[in-house]
Order: sequence, then C-alpha cells, then structure tokens
Amino acid sequence: MPLISTYYDGPVTESDRAQNPAGRIEYGVYGNEDFRVTAHPSIPYAVLVKKGRAHGHGVTDEAEIDQVVNCPPLASGVRWDLIVIRRNWQPELGGPSTFAVIDVGTNPVIPDAPTRKVGPGVEDDQPIALVRWQGGTSAPMEIRDLRVWSNNGGMFAVDPLARQYLNKIGTKVKIAGEVWSYERLSATEADWVNEDGSGPWVELTLEQGWANNGASRARARTMGRGSFIQVQADVRYTGSTIYEGWIIAKFPGGMIPKEHTFVPGTTNGYRSGAVYSVYAGGIAVGPFPLGTVCQLGGVGVLK
Repeated sequence: MPLISTYYDGPVTESDRAQNPAGRIEYGVYGNEDFRVTAHPSIPYAVLVKKGRAHGHGVTDEAEIDQVVNCPPLASGVRWDLIVIRRNWQPELGGPSTFAVIDVGTNPVIPDAPTRKVGPGVEDDQPIALVRWQGGTSAPMEIRDLRVWSNNGGMFAVDPLARQYLNKIGTKVKIAGEVWSYERLSATEADWVNEDGSGPWVELTLEQGWANNGASRARARTMGRGSFIQVQADVRYTGSTIYEGWIIAKFPGGMIPKEHTFVPGTTNGYRSGAVYSVYAGGIAVGPFPLGTVCQLGGVGVLK
C-alpha cells in the first residue's frame, strides 16, 4: 500500500496542520500573565482566567477580557479540577475554543485520554491550571500553574506537573532552574531526564526505631552529573534518647559518599546548630544529638 503524504501540492486542512509536528510547539501562552488562573473575588466555586493569548496545535486563542470559569460545588472532601482550553476541529463545531473543567479526583494529576481530550485536529485539551477545592469552602484552596511559554527554540514552565502533559520524546523544558528532556531510554521505555545532572529523589528506608516526622521522610538524590549527593530528612526517634553515630537511614548502591561529610540541621523543630553525618553507612546522628526530632539537609561528595 502506498504512503499517504500531506503538504505536497494539493488541499491541506486545519486538521492536517494541527497533526503535523514539524517545527511545532504543541502548547503555550504568549505573555507572563496571559491565561493565568486566579481565584474569583466574589463568585463562589469560580476562577478567573486572565485575558491574553494562548496557542495549541496551530490554533491561537485570544481573550480580550478576563474570563469566568465555573466549577461544580463540593459538599465534603477534597477535589482537584483541571482547567483546560478545549479546541474542536470537527466540522459541526470548528471552533471557537472554549474553557472546560475536568474533575481529576483527590490528587493533583493531569490525566491522559479519555479523561482529558487528546486529539489534535479532532478535539484536544490544553491544561492551564489545577485547582484544589475543600468541601464547604467556596474559594479555591490552591491553584497550580500549568502554563508553558515557548519561543526561539526554548520552553519554560512553572510547575513540575506540566511535564505530565508535555511527555513527548524530544521535548525539553526548563522548570525551577533545571532543564528536563523527555528521552528514549530503551526500545520500550521513555522518561524525563534531568539535563543539569540531578537525579530523581530516592526515598530511603529508615532504620529500626526511626519514623517519618509527619508527612516528611528521608531521601537523597545525585547532583552535578553524579559528583555529589544531596540529602534531606525530617525524622524522629520513637524511643526516649538518641546517641551520636546512630544511623537514621542507609544509602542504596551508587549513592555512597566519598568522604565523611557533616550537614546542618535542627532538632525538635527549633533547636538549630545540630550537625548530622553523611558517610558510607548512610545518614547518621552527628556530634550534637539534641533531641528526638532530626531535621537536616546538605550536600556531600560522591565516590
């Protein structure tokens, strides 16, 4: 069967243009405030989308005034709503684009199809914000900015969650000072890679007697393309007394520091000046064990 080729001489539709990836940035907004989502000052269960311009798959949308987007009320519990720009190329509609609200549940995630429309040239959703509602409260509790900006071969985003909908092989985006690229890792796998050399955070298993301090934990990651290890911990000892040198959590293979390093911290949530030890055995209580709660963070040199 012969190939079906588009963009030679002959008719080309808007759907053809939307589906062609050559030289295309899939989504973006133009200005710093364009299409930023904020809480509505007076309407319950509503948000404002700031005026401006946004683009997606060959279509540009402009709002000359701020737009009101209404969300369903919530009697109890927690709900996250995804605010999107919905584009429809189908003949019976053919635009203009609209705003839509997608209930994504109790966690801040950007769903794939079919929950979110993913179909350039047919029907497609551009995420611009996630909004958290608390039952009985008509104002949003939290708004996470999912917009991206693209120009002159670069892309910038505010929130790491934006990577969930930018996950196409070859995508590169800068978020919070770090450059991420979505790369082919094997014949069947692709994932985000930190080009600045910072690996993903690895959750560390706490030694016997140690527990997380609330929702916090002990974790570590490589930095500087494998030259350094960064550690963070907010833990507590379940007994009455801790002693210098007690290991809080051991490091996995590939994260063994080259030298014995001391990192700063606090104990019992307020007593500063404590120093903790990072070495081949893992993270340990340092020379100044002042309390049962240990909070620390620092960088050591890897082997």
